Amino acid sequence: MSEQKKILESSPMSGIAVPIAIVLVGALIIFGVTKMLSSGKNHRDLVEEMNSKTFGNRWVAAYELSKFLAAQKIPKEDMPWVIENLSKVYFETVDPRTRNFVVLALGSLNNPLALPVMNKALEDEDQQVRFNAIASIGNMTHAEGVDWKKLDAAFTQETDVGLRQVTLLAFAAHHQPSTQDKALGLLSSSDKSLRYSAATVLISFQKKEAIPVLQEIMNLTYDKAQAGEYNGAQVEGLKMNVLENLEKSKWNELSGLVKTVEEKDTNVRVSTKAKLVAKLLKN
Repeated sequence: MSEQKKILESSPMSGIAVPIAIVLVGALIIFGVTKMLSSGKNHRDLVEEMNSKTFGNRWVAAYELSKFLAAQKIPKEDMPWVIENLSKVYFETVDPRTRNFVVLALGSLNNPLALPVMNKALEDEDQQVRFNAIASIGNMTHAEGVDWKKLDAAFTQETDVGLRQVTLLAFAAHHQPSTQDKALGLLSSSDKSLRYSAATVLISFQKKEAIPVLQEIMNLTYDKAQAGEYNGAQVEGLKMNVLENLEKSKWNELSGLVKTVEEKDTNVRVSTKAKLVAKLLKN
């Protein structure tokens, strides 16, 4: 594990991160935004608008800027100026919506200059802000400057499942030494999303303790529709994530499980992937 990878691309939990990506996008809707706003303004206009004292315009400008930056429309030479001004807005505003969109905007830049805000946001009173700060840290290419003590406290103290999951994801993405112990501790969680996340993380460590939970994942069916159950697309995502991580880890001990999936799984995409992984593990 010589190179740190982005949390939503090639981390040990890349497939499980898909729901997190959905939440990040959904954060733009949670606060009542029901349609895309089109102003035609550039990033400097939006930053200047946020720096105005008009409370109502600040969060709208922050929202627009988060879209703008996510689309990578900002010149690299403007990054220090944008980050400096966004940081100022974060530290000055009392509106959690504005802080949330500022964190989303800064997170999309994947720039270490944004870490002072991210570290501060780990203790934000608003849960969504904390969640997006942790996810943004996990998405960063490099982790130098991250306050891991605060993240460790978040993992220990938070009771929200999503926050605990995304915190584990951040630790795993940056290969922090305590990742394995954290994941092992969640294998017996009563919450299946935490259990499944932990087992997936432990594939890279080839921990036998994860095998029963991995078997549980691969035995999931696609026809659950009742509340609290994974739908077909989510089950597919979980299984594909396990297979992709087995492919990376080359954990031969699970070749039998993969072969069973190849032969019995009713999802063509999953069974096809299992066939490829089974061949790899056999060699």
